[in-house]
Amino acid sequence: MRIKQFLGLSVVLLITISFIISGCSKEDKKTDTTEKKKDTTKTSNTGSNTSSTGKQTSGKELFYMKSSINNIACADCHSDGSNSANSLTKFFSNIQGASKRTSTYHGKFTGEEVVQTAGGATVCWESYMKMKTPMTDEQIKSLNEYYESVAGKDSQKEIIYETIALPVRDKAKLKVVQGEILKLTGDPVKGETTFKNACGFCHGENSTVKKIPHLFEEFEGNVKSITYNVRLGDGGMPFYNSSVLSNQELSDIAAYILKKNGQ
Repeated sequence: MRIKQFLGLSVVLLITISFIISGCSKEDKKTDTTEKKKDTTKTSNTGSNTSSTGKQTSGKELFYMKSSINNIACADCHSDGSNSANSLTKFFSNIQGASKRTSTYHGKFTGEEVVQTAGGATVCWESYMKMKTPMTDEQIKSLNEYYESVAGKDSQKEIIYETIALPVRDKAKLKVVQGEILKLTGDPVKGETTFKNACGFCHGENSTVKKIPHLFEEFEGNVKSITYNVRLGDGGMPFYNSSVLSNQELSDIAAYILKKNGQ
C-alpha cells in the first residue's frame, strides 16, 4: 500500500515538474521571438533613407520626391533627361553624370566635395526644399548612383556660367547690374511670357508651391529689389544667372510685375 502511494506521488510530482519546464520553455521562446522582432524593427528604421518597412529609397525616388514643407522637388528645376517639359529645367543645370563633374555650384564644390554633397543637392535639400534634417549618407549615395545611371556619352563634365551669387554673393557687382537694368526699357508683354516660364511655377496663379510670397498682392518692390532676388537668390528662391536669363529679359519681367501691381 505504501509503495502504491509513493508511486502515485512520484507520478504527480513528475507531471508538475514537466508542466513547469514546458511553461519556462514557451516563455523563453516568446521572449526570444519578441527580442528578434525588436531587433528587426530597429534595423528597418535605421537611417532616414529607409522606410518603416525596411524598403530602401532609390535615388530616382529622392529626385522626384516632393518636400512636405513647400511641395518642391529636385525634378522641378533640374533635368534627368526625361522631364525637360518642366519649364524651369532650362534655367538650371541638369543632373546627368553630375557626380563625375570636377566641380559644381560654379566652383563652390570641387573634387571629392562633389560626391560628398551629391553634386550640391545637400544645399538644395535644406535651402530650397526646406528639409528639417540634413541629407543622410545613404541618400547622398543613392542620388550619386542615380546621376550615373542617367548619364550619357554627351553628359557635361563641367558647367561654367557667370554669376554674382557664387561662390559668394557679390553685392558690389549687384549694384552695377542693377544700374545696367535700370537703363533698359522693359517690355511688360514679353515680360509676361518670360515670367510664366521662369517664375510662374512658384509665383503663378496655379502654383502648387507652398509658403512663397504672392507677387501680385500688395507688392512693394521695385526694379532694384526684383534684380536683387533674381540675380542673388533669396531664401528659398534660387538665383538666375545672365546666361539663362538676360538683363533685358529681367527688365521685361520687372516691367510686367510692376504694371500688374499698378506701378
